[in-house]
Amino acid sequence: MYRRSRFYKRNIEEKINYFLTIILLLGIIPVFVTTFRGKLEVTELLFNRPGKGSDIVETQLPGIVAKQISIHMPKEAIKAQSVIARTQLMAAEQTGEEGPVGFSIVELQELWGDQFDSYYQKLEGLIEETAGKVIKYQGDYIYAAYHQSSAGNTRVMSEYYEKSEMPYLCSAACHEDSVSNGYLNVFFWEKEEFLTLCKNVFPEETFTSGEDIKIIKRDSAGYVLQVQVGQTIYEGEDFRKKLNLPSSCFEITLIEEDVRIVTMGRGHGFGLSQYMAGQLAEEGKSYQEILQYFYKGVSITE
Repeated sequence: MYRRSRFYKRNIEEKINYFLTIILLLGIIPVFVTTFRGKLEVTELLFNRPGKGSDIVETQLPGIVAKQISIHMPKEAIKAQSVIARTQLMAAEQTGEEGPVGFSIVELQELWGDQFDSYYQKLEGLIEETAGKVIKYQGDYIYAAYHQSSAGNTRVMSEYYEKSEMPYLCSAACHEDSVSNGYLNVFFWEKEEFLTLCKNVFPEETFTSGEDIKIIKRDSAGYVLQVQVGQTIYEGEDFRKKLNLPSSCFEITLIEEDVRIVTMGRGHGFGLSQYMAGQLAEEGKSYQEILQYFYKGVSITE
């Protein structure tokens, strides 16, 4: 009798434990489903929201545009940059070349901090307002060049490369760029220090004085096309990159025992000047008008 009583007691305890387990699972499942759905919603928001830019190109744009232009720029300037980035992506896809690289979600969170949600939604909204728009010239995607600020006028591509078929990259007045941050930069070296630097970046050349380094040719916008280093002629862009200068619009001056290089503008100077684009946006220009100001004769199309 005692054994039967103990058996029934254990049996009842097992049934109670069984039912408690079922109740616990029923309580956990809704929480799991809610959490899982929440994660899906966040993923859709950041990467592939159905019905709003599900194409792979559109999903890449927020990170790319955020890397190319500040979120604090005027809205129409950001829209113009969005069309540039989309054009670059589509052109790269067509030719099989590597397209522009953007920030990851983690990098954007680090960049924007507590403002991540609001900035991301703002950027996504501006990109969606240009949905599908690209820049073409005579039916082909353009070379959508851009830079931070010019030296006063954007450059003519045919002056840099005579065989270029990019007549849309021509001169556009950007006089407002002269007041942009970082427009003017002055670098000083002692002559020996400068010669040592040049010997390191041009190891195949031989020269003994600062006079062995001189500007040979400029384009109509004032950017250096050719620099003589020793006995060799280098492109101005190549010289700028080797010396880590912010612009290839520069002047080299010998002052007694020093060498001074003064640069104007930031970037290569071709295509859209972001600072000037911001000024045009402040004046009430639309992103289409901004793009057509810098890229002459192009069409903004789907």
